[in-house]
Amino acid sequence: MKRTALLLLFTTLLAMFVWADDAYQNGKIVKWENGTYATGSKKHPTNNWVVYQLQGADNSTYSIARKKETKPEMQAGDAVQYQMKKSNEITVIRANGKKQTYQIVGQTAAPTPTTAPAQ
Repeated sequence: MKRTALLLLFTTLLAMFVWADDAYQNGKIVKWENGTYATGSKKHPTNNWVVYQLQGADNSTYSIARKKETKPEMQAGDAVQYQMKKSNEITVIRANGKKQTYQIVGQTAAPTPTTAPAQ
């Protein structure tokens, strides 16, 4: 009986950690623009892609893009959910439920509040 209860407790705790790891944050698309990336090919040295500006919950802005995307699938003002996967990847869930993985091609940190100098 104790073994079963301990196993149940361990399973529940493990599930809680997995659920916490998969938490998405809310964000919004601020704008999109066309950009280019280097392919490494001499015949076609660059290709076009769409670069989105994703504003996160902490007011950080990420420039994200996906090589296969040449036409915008999100518009400015669209609400999304996102999760950092690796240091250079982010998973985005759009309002229609479609999930895509994007590369992070740039990032700007949230502005730090400044205080006025004492007079």
